[in-house]
Amino acid sequence: MLPLLAALALAGPHTALVGLSGPQGRDALEAAVSAHRGEVRRCWSSPRLCVVEFRGAPPLSALAALPGVRYAEADQRLPSPLPPSDATGTTACPDLWELETLQADEVWAIADGTWAPVVAIEDSGFLTSHLELQGRISGRFDYGNVDTDPEVEWSAGVPAHGTFIAAMIAGDPDNGLGRAGLAPYARLNLQKIADDDGALYFSYAVAAMADLADGDLGVRVLSYSIAGPSYTAAFFDAVEGLAGAGILLVAAAGNCGTAHCADADNDAHPLYPASFTSEHVLTVAGTLRDDTLNPWSHYGLRSVDLGAPGVDLCSAGVLSDQDFYTSGGTSYATPLVAASAALLLEAHPSLGTTELARVLRASAHKVPDLADKVRSGGRLDTLAALKTGVPRLDAPATAIIPGHATFSLPLENAGASGEVTVVLTLPEQVSVRALETSDSRWSLTTVSPGDSVTLPDAGTLTATGAGLTVIRGPLDTHEAYTLKFGLVGHQVGEFQGQVRAVIQSVGADYLNAPYQAGADDPTGFLAWSWPLRVTSVEEPEDTAEPEDTAEPEDTAEPEDTSQPQDTSGPDAIHPERPSGCGCQAGANGLTGVFPLLAVLLGIRRGSGSTGRGSPRHRPAAR
Repeated sequence: MLPLLAALALAGPHTALVGLSGPQGRDALEAAVSAHRGEVRRCWSSPRLCVVEFRGAPPLSALAALPGVRYAEADQRLPSPLPPSDATGTTACPDLWELETLQADEVWAIADGTWAPVVAIEDSGFLTSHLELQGRISGRFDYGNVDTDPEVEWSAGVPAHGTFIAAMIAGDPDNGLGRAGLAPYARLNLQKIADDDGALYFSYAVAAMADLADGDLGVRVLSYSIAGPSYTAAFFDAVEGLAGAGILLVAAAGNCGTAHCADADNDAHPLYPASFTSEHVLTVAGTLRDDTLNPWSHYGLRSVDLGAPGVDLCSAGVLSDQDFYTSGGTSYATPLVAASAALLLEAHPSLGTTELARVLRASAHKVPDLADKVRSGGRLDTLAALKTGVPRLDAPATAIIPGHATFSLPLENAGASGEVTVVLTLPEQVSVRALETSDSRWSLTTVSPGDSVTLPDAGTLTATGAGLTVIRGPLDTHEAYTLKFGLVGHQVGEFQGQVRAVIQSVGADYLNAPYQAGADDPTGFLAWSWPLRVTSVEEPEDTAEPEDTAEPEDTAEPEDTSQPQDTSGPDAIHPERPSGCGCQAGANGLTGVFPLLAVLLGIRRGSGSTGRGSPRHRPAAR
């Protein structure tokens, strides 16, 4: 449960939000606020900001001029929750088509929310007594009224908005009522950011997000279905603070007032937080039953990540503890993505926030109608996300090569099983000698200059310089594996190579790199620069005999009539190989007199899956 806060200011014209640049700013702020007969109500370390209340108008200029203060701004009102595109009452939910589309039964065989992290919801209020939410609430707080009862506010635009979203995520599958949530056994943290008048303020939203970032509440996903055309500096800081806490913000793209509205493209007409470009913000459009874009949904090729079912959705209402109704809109597509993120973290708990967002994009079901509408070009595919591999490869340390060396490259898979492809781009002064592994499933091939290789989801690379070295092999779920291969230096000096890793899996071809184009890689994906230092070059030993001009001595041997010598055994004599030359190589071509140097990267240990007990049972998609 969220900690009981000291009384926050009533949001409005007497409230200021102050951003700090360091601890010294807090002391200066306390003194200045006291001199102006105000009070610092609450401060957070992540993000570094404070909520301040005054009896009159806040002295913003004086506060902003203080040492250690980055900004001082007046509080502002947030827009009301996004209105639905349609709404009709019902007493049951007979058609949960979105669960069928997302293959919920197969999803629940992998993850059902039992061991998922907590999902937070920020909204205008919740009917916590609704039967669909019983046993699902792990924390609650009302930031408008400063208490622990985030009750429904009937004047807050769409009173049932938050309750509807909560049941979409974690509706009870065992009570014989309206619906099962997509993460039916997940836990929820309910954050009400409206006051008694139904008004939402940035200070409420900022405080709610800051508590998630500062606290230890088990939250890894925040579902946020509110959007507006402007934001404050403190709101931006609060959103950024979620990234440091490993929390994915799933945001609604926005709804049109009429179909195909003129300002539906968020790239041209941004809404916030949906249009923030941070990698831990995942923005959701709404789709129809045929996976095409809902005409009432906002979209954006750069600013909206994927679509999710957004029409004819049935969930919990607030007229009674057993009330349901059918509605649609991006507000209600968003919790389906938030629930999927929680299930993905249950199956693969070591995923980072950016990795989580990338998997949900990369695994999206590709739809032609969405190709130029959303960043992923597709609709949420929860089952594919659960089956997507996630390779990890640290930027390699400098490889020091005294003639010959063995290099170790630690790989890790934070997701599902797949085949990894590692591509090494080396300068002409360095080459790969051989792959050193006893696992026959791994292979090494070379691509000659001018030839090309196509990587899953990463485009085609054309070899230059010394060519490309391609190493392929399997990585099981959550497996860590160390590749070892030999390097040979052909010229003393310091050079640059490149390493990239791709994984191909059942769910999606996925690259551990930024989704948008990077300046350093022509394929549009990050490649790790690889410093190479050749300290010496070993010339092959000269075994030629000196010229002898003396008369040859007759060394003819008498005829030997014995059986021919067996030259196939380990002790056989090979006349073509000079005895004592010191050049006999082992099976990997790197043993013998040549010195070996193990160049290690510092292996990242793989994180195993969180141990799952036997769940009570797997819910059926009713």
